[in-house]
Formats: sequence, C-alpha cells, structure tokens
Amino acid sequence: MTWVAAADYRRANTESGPVPSCQVFGKVDRVRHDLIVGAIARGSSDARLPHIGAKTAVRAALSHLKMHSDQLDDAVRSDRDDAVRDYFDGTLNTVLNHLRGAAFDQVAPLEELATSLIVFAVEPKGIAAMQIGEGLLVSRGQEANYRLIFDIDVRRRDDRTLFVTSKDAKGRMRVGTRKGPVSFLCAATEAFGPLSLSNRNGQPHRRFFHPLDQYIQTAPDDGVVHQGIRSFLRSDRINRKLDDDLVLALCGYRSQGDLFIDPMGGNAE
Repeated sequence: MTWVAAADYRRANTESGPVPSCQVFGKVDRVRHDLIVGAIARGSSDARLPHIGAKTAVRAALSHLKMHSDQLDDAVRSDRDDAVRDYFDGTLNTVLNHLRGAAFDQVAPLEELATSLIVFAVEPKGIAAMQIGEGLLVSRGQEANYRLIFDIDVRRRDDRTLFVTSKDAKGRMRVGTRKGPVSFLCAATEAFGPLSLSNRNGQPHRRFFHPLDQYIQTAPDDGVVHQGIRSFLRSDRINRKLDDDLVLALCGYRSQGDLFIDPMGGNAE
C-alpha cells in the first residue's frame, strides 16, 4: 500500500503587458509511505510581494507539519475539534513567524506578503486540514462520491479578503477532519472552483474529478503524477478557461493490486 502525490502550478493567461510574478505556490511531501502532507497558497493580488508570501507560507507550514509529525498522527485520528485546532494554531504561528522574517528581509510591511493558505495531512485512516481564505479541498473514500472537506457557500464572499496576515485570521481559520478510508485527495486554489464545482450548490462535479482520480490511481510514481498535472494544467480544457493563477495538488492511495483498477469499478483500460 502506498501514496502517490504531486503538486504543480501555472500562471493565468495574459493578453498583453508585463508578466507578473506567479501568485500561487503548492507542495506535497511524504512523511511516511502512509502519510502525506501538503500545502497550497495564493498571494493577494493587492499585495506587492504575493509570490514571496505564498512560497514562504507553504514552506513554513510543511516544515512545521514534518517537525511535529508525532502530534500530526493524533490530529488526523482525533475526534476532538479543539485538539485539531490547537495543532493548526501552532502551524499558523510558525507560518506567521516565517512571514515576518521574510517581510523584514524585503523591508516591507507584513501585509505586502498577504496570502491564503490550505494545509492538509492525509493518511488512509483520515484527513486533518486547515484553511484560511479561498480554495477547495476534495476527497473520496471507498464510496463513489467526491466531497468537500470545507463546504463552500457560493453566496459568501468574505473569504476573498481573508489572509494569513489578517488580524482575525486565527479566529476565522477553518479546521476539519474526515475519517477514512481515504483513497483520493485534491487541493486547489479558487481558480479551480468554476471548473470543477457546481454553480447550483457548490459541490464537486463527479465527471470532472473522476478522470483525475482514475489517473492518479494508475500512476506508478510521484514523477508520473507531477508530469500528468503539468500536462492537465496546460491542456485546452483548462487553458481556455483560466483567468487566474492556479495550483493543483493530487494524492492517491492504493495497493499494488489496485494499480490498474478503475476507482469507480471495473478495469481502467
């Protein structure tokens, strides 16, 4: 049994003018063969250094998760929301400390590094995650349905102005867990929402996520997954609709015996 996982990002289409720095960043790391941690971020378009903010936040969050992986197991398996929140409060403190250091290095106010942030830890028995600002996190267990870890209210736009650097970030940070088994996880910045979620109820489109799920369930290693994500993000299906920078992370868990099995039933061929 093993995870395969990867993340990649791309710029939005630009018609003319100078190409701005990419405002998004994402990364996944393997802690053990059965435990993956990941983070994605999008810097604020109103900030002067959004690319530095996004990279700094992702790297600091993953560093914290890996350094405290023993507590991470407890968070993933916990039934107590306060225990999970305490863990991610520590993650947020680490991220803010690194952002303050980056702001000092850049001789800039902290707000110029404003960024959203989604952090997750996933193992076959469950998921623990936190979210500040916009973005989406979709999982599938053994059932055929894809589900959001954090529900999205299509009428609510408050998250657009919420960043890690906001004064009320800790109070508005969303934390959640989902008990396993977990076979598939997708994390993406908000530009992925209009492509993959229903306009009616904000729920994941099965027809959109099923091919991604099937692909990662048959990929032999992380390198193949990374190349597949790069190709997908640059495909006509995405390219003609993308008007914002986008980061996408995919994780899939299966046994070697399931390598060529369609996750929804039947052979993948």
